[in-house]
Amino acid sequence: MVNDGLMETAALMAMLGERATVNVRLALVAYEQQWQLHHGQVTLDDYAPLVERAWRYSAATFLELCLPGPVVAALLGGDDQDVHGVRVVSPSPPFSSASTSRLRGQEEWGRMTTPWPRTEWTISRDANAIQPGHGLLVGDGPSFLNFDQALSAFLHQRPHESTADRSDLWRIVLPQRTGWFPRITIGPDLLTADVDGEALDDAVLELSWAAGNQSQPVDGAGTYRFPLPQGLAPDSLLMLRRKDQSLDWRHFPAPAYGRTRDASVVWEQPGPELDLLLANGEGKHLECKREVPESESRKKMLKTIAAFASQDGGTILIGVQDDLQVVGLPEESNVDKQVLQVVGMIRDSLEPVPSYETRVIDHDGMKVLAIEISSRGQMHAYRNGQRLEFYVRVGPNTVLARHHEIAAGFQQAPTVTRF
Repeated sequence: MVNDGLMETAALMAMLGERATVNVRLALVAYEQQWQLHHGQVTLDDYAPLVERAWRYSAATFLELCLPGPVVAALLGGDDQDVHGVRVVSPSPPFSSASTSRLRGQEEWGRMTTPWPRTEWTISRDANAIQPGHGLLVGDGPSFLNFDQALSAFLHQRPHESTADRSDLWRIVLPQRTGWFPRITIGPDLLTADVDGEALDDAVLELSWAAGNQSQPVDGAGTYRFPLPQGLAPDSLLMLRRKDQSLDWRHFPAPAYGRTRDASVVWEQPGPELDLLLANGEGKHLECKREVPESESRKKMLKTIAAFASQDGGTILIGVQDDLQVVGLPEESNVDKQVLQVVGMIRDSLEPVPSYETRVIDHDGMKVLAIEISSRGQMHAYRNGQRLEFYVRVGPNTVLARHHEIAAGFQQAPTVTRF
């Protein structure tokens, strides 16, 4: 199985050229009476259904169709090709190799998530390449405010995100369905793993943690169980493998701060998950509040949310004291009303509004409100009257960002938008 690293573009072209057909999506922009390739996405999946689509506008064209492998290989190499009645002008790749990423099942990257693992190759666009216009797209297809919105809808059926990077000239996706986890259920004393796959002969399922491990052979698709007499240990790793080849895996550190939750992992009793989250105490990625704050304490929480969003994410837990004792939200409180209160605070005080999720965790009959803030690679400010203030997290403390930290944050923000 391919590991992270690089793969020569010539090898990718050879791999595509050997296939009779491949499914491809092309985004083209009009330039000097030519149709210039802006982005190509290839899916090497014989099982994926394909419904041909063509959205045509005066300044852009989006095509989804099945093409001969040699035609796609030629486009990848920079040779112009006739595609669906359009002469596609394809720029040569600016680099001789493609970035290679091996992704586990249910891992989101570049706005794509699949239940099974996959290998992706990406080739970056030349920084000086032609950029699409920003005008309305009206024509033979749905209408859009601009090219970026159309591209996001065409590729992902999802709204455009202004903070998402979109710098790939090519993206090639190869599903890995040898073996994978459709569902994992974690209870207080049992881990249950559902396993599926196309070639599970000689596969082994292994649960590892700092003090030991358990393993069992896999004799086909089905359900496998690991007893957890002491509960799930922090930093546990569940691995489906064949000898030294990993097929699929899940890692259970203290739950990932501010990241999208894995839809394949079900916490049968949320209490153990909260225990893992609290295991390392308050720090760079976690802050606890006894209740929804008021006045100055509210400002402090909002500054912390801005710091989480400006760095690499974090979680606010409301219903937990500073000493990590879970006290829950006040019994007489309306949980939905408190969630709306927090949402309003964030919307009114932070610019731009960060990406976040709110959810209620049940713990020993008490309710804890979790605010999980994601990082999108840009700076977020707290509005203090007419002044915008930037903050960072230093250990368990939220402090004003220094000038060089603010500058670095803006420099790392993407200047182009990834689909």
